[in-house]
Amino acid sequence: MKKNIILGLFASMAMLVSAQQIQMQQAPRAMASQATAEETLSMEYGYCGTMTSQIGWGVAGTIRAVIEVPQEVAAKYQGAQITRVLAGMGNDGGSDTKIIIMRTLNDAELLYSQKTKFVAKEWNEVDLETPFTIDGEGFFIGYEVTVTSEKSYPVGVDSEVPSPYGDICAMYDTEKKEWVWEHLSEYDFGNNCIKFILSGDNLPRHNLALQSVTAKEYVKMGEPFAIKGVVKNLAALTAEKFEVSYKIGDNEAVVNTFEATIASGETATFTIENIVVEQDGAYDFTVEVVSVNGNEDEDYSDNSFTYTINSMSNLVPRKVLIEEFSTTQCGNCPRVHTVMGEILEGRDDLAIVVHHTGYGQDNYTISASRSYLNFYESSTYAPALMLDRTNLADQGAEGYDPTAGSCPAPGPVFAPSSKKEIERYIDYCMAQPAFVTVNIEDTYNPETRELTVRVYGESVIELPQTPYLNIFITESGMVNYQAGGGNDYVHNHAIRAVLTNTWGDELEMTNLQYDETRTYTLDKKWNPDNMNVIAFIAHYDGTNMNNCNVYNTEHKDLDYDSSAAKIGNDKVSVWAANGMIYIAGSYEQAEVFAIDGCLVAKTHNATAIDVENNGIYVVRVDGNSYKVVL
Repeated sequence: MKKNIILGLFASMAMLVSAQQIQMQQAPRAMASQATAEETLSMEYGYCGTMTSQIGWGVAGTIRAVIEVPQEVAAKYQGAQITRVLAGMGNDGGSDTKIIIMRTLNDAELLYSQKTKFVAKEWNEVDLETPFTIDGEGFFIGYEVTVTSEKSYPVGVDSEVPSPYGDICAMYDTEKKEWVWEHLSEYDFGNNCIKFILSGDNLPRHNLALQSVTAKEYVKMGEPFAIKGVVKNLAALTAEKFEVSYKIGDNEAVVNTFEATIASGETATFTIENIVVEQDGAYDFTVEVVSVNGNEDEDYSDNSFTYTINSMSNLVPRKVLIEEFSTTQCGNCPRVHTVMGEILEGRDDLAIVVHHTGYGQDNYTISASRSYLNFYESSTYAPALMLDRTNLADQGAEGYDPTAGSCPAPGPVFAPSSKKEIERYIDYCMAQPAFVTVNIEDTYNPETRELTVRVYGESVIELPQTPYLNIFITESGMVNYQAGGGNDYVHNHAIRAVLTNTWGDELEMTNLQYDETRTYTLDKKWNPDNMNVIAFIAHYDGTNMNNCNVYNTEHKDLDYDSSAAKIGNDKVSVWAANGMIYIAGSYEQAEVFAIDGCLVAKTHNATAIDVENNGIYVVRVDGNSYKVVL
C-alpha cells in the first residue's frame, strides 16, 4: 500500500476518533517488590501512557503494531527475561492474533511468536509460554492482528508525545507481499499501547529518566519563576523519594527533594518554584535527576536536560489573546463556552473575543470575523479556538477537515478537545516573551454614545516584524437562542466592532514608543455596561496566516453607569439611552412605571420603548424590576 493512500486512511480514522473519543483504563501495573539482591526483580517497560484513542487503516487486512528496544537499552537488560506482554486494543480485537518478537522490521523469520486472543477496548495481559531472554541485541516486540471490516480500528494509542521507538505500525500489502511500516508521529498520533514485564536479578533498582522539562525561555531579571518536569521510573523498585537539581550558568547547583510513590513504568511530575536569575544575559540552564531513594541513579544517560535561558530586566508581562469561533447554530459550542468560563475565572492575564463565524453565521456576525476565517487555512468549523494567532500544531493542536477528519492544525485555529489541553496551550503562549507594553485609556459619553479609546506603550527592543495595532470592542450578557443551550442562552464576549482596520493599523513608533487614539459611536442597542475593549499588537502577513503572531494584549471593561441598575435575573438586559429604554432577551411582558407609580408603557415583545420625558423609571419584566434613568 502506498504511503499517500495510508495517509488518507489514517486521516479518515482520525475523524472517527474526533467524533467519539474513547477513554480506557490503564493496564494494571506490575508490582515490583522491594527485593533483596538475591531475589528476582520484575519491572515494566514501554513508551505509552494512558490509552485514549484507537487507529486503523479503514480497510480489512493484517496489521502489526510494535515497539523497539534499541541495542543500547537491550544491552542494559541482557540476561533478563520477558515474561508478559500488555497490549491495549481499540474497537476490534481481531482474529489470527499473536504476540511477535523480531530482530528487524524486515525479517521473514520471527524470534518469537505466540497465538493469543485479544478483547476489544481493554488492556490484554498475555503471559509468554516460553519467557524470552534478552541477548543484548536490539529487537521489536508487539502483536499482529487481522481485521475484516473497514470500520475496525484495533490499535490502541495514547495522546502523549510519540517516541520514535514507541509508535511503529504496519499493514501487510498483499500485492507486493511485504509489510509497509509507518511511524504514527507522521500523522500526529501518540505511542502504541504496548508494554512488557521483565524479570531477572540484574535489573536496575534505582533509575529515573527525566522525560521532559517545561520552562520559560525568557524570564524577567530578579523575578521568581517556576519549572515543571516529568520523570519516569525505569527501574524495578518503586521510587519513594528523588532529588532534582537545577543550575544556572556557572552558579552552584540547587538541589530539591520530592517525595512520591512511582511504581515501575509509572511517571510523576514535579515543580520547582522561586527560581531567580540575578543578572541580565543568556545562561545555560540545566535540570538533572540526582538520586533515587537516597541512592545514585544507575543510568545518567537520561537524567539531564539543558537549554538556554534569557534574563532581561526590561521584559514585560504577557497577556494572551483568545479568539473563539462559535455560532448560535453550533450545538457543541456551549460545552466549550463552559470550559472557557472556568479557565477565565479569576484571571486577568487572558483576553477573550468570540467571532460568530466558522459554522455559518448569525445575528452577532460582523464582516471582520468573516475575514478572520482565513486563519483556518482550510475548511472552517466550530467550536474552534485561536491563541495569540499562533500555529500550535507542533504543540499537538489539531484542526479538522470534513473529508479527512482530524489533522495537525494547518493554521492558528484549532479544534479544542479538553480543558487540560487548552490550558496547556495557554501556558505555552504565556511562556513566550512579550517585548511591547499595551495600555488602554477610554472615555464614554452616554448622551452621544461616543467611545474614545487611547492605546499607548513602548517596545523594549526593535520588534522583529512590523507591528500593527488592533482594537476590538465586545459585549456580554445578550440573551438569545443557542443550539444545545435553548432560547434563553446568555451570549458573552461577542465582538461588536473593530476600531482599526480589519488586520490592524500599522504602527509608526518614535523612540520605540507609540500613542494612538480611535473613536467609535456605539450602536443604541448595545449595553455599554457589558462591554469590553481589547487592544493588541500583532504582525500581519497577508500571504501567510501563520506569520501573524500577537506580541502582547490588554483588555479593559467599559465600566460606565449607563443608568441600568439591574435587580432580577440574567434572562434579560435593560438599559436606557437617548430617550429610549432597551430590553434585550426573551420575555413575555414588560411594564414601565414612573417614579410616582403611574404606568407609562406596556409591551409584550418590543426591544425598544420610547419614553416621552426624562426621569427615573422602573421597568418590570416578567415580575423582575429594573431601575433606569433617562
